[in-house]
Amino acid sequence: MPLPTPNDREKRSKFIERCMLDLSEKNEFPDVKQRTAVCYSQFKKAESKASVVVGDDSEMYYYFSESSEGPMSHYFKTKEEALSDGSKMGLDGYHVYKNEAGDKLYMAGPDYKTFSSLWENIRKKKQRIKSGSGEKMRKKGDKGAPTPEQIKKAKG
Repeated sequence: MPLPTPNDREKRSKFIERCMLDLSEKNEFPDVKQRTAVCYSQFKKAESKASVVVGDDSEMYYYFSESSEGPMSHYFKTKEEALSDGSKMGLDGYHVYKNEAGDKLYMAGPDYKTFSSLWENIRKKKQRIKSGSGEKMRKKGDKGAPTPEQIKKAKG
């Protein structure tokens, strides 16, 4: 039988709980320690397919995107690239991210939460468009697109 895999935005703790129950009901991996190891391994394996990883060691979840452009394409090796990307999205500043290899990467916005909430809104709109909502993505400066003042106000 196929092993369970994490769903989009399913927190690690919820996935492990669901995975353990699923494997237990199928009578696979009768040893609890082995079942636990398999579930944690499945969660870790899914990271390579995620377009973005959110959280830390205490709690984590993944975004899986069908689109080729995802939040991971917004990580840069230089501050200047992150600032340039941020100006296209209406975000000021940058923040630092360290990947598993310990490499320092830069991302637009003062923190990940600010970037991810903007990205989540964009992702939701793209899904609505794909579902046939009739909406269109606006470009910076287009009629109906948020002004720089509106973006600043939305950031708080």
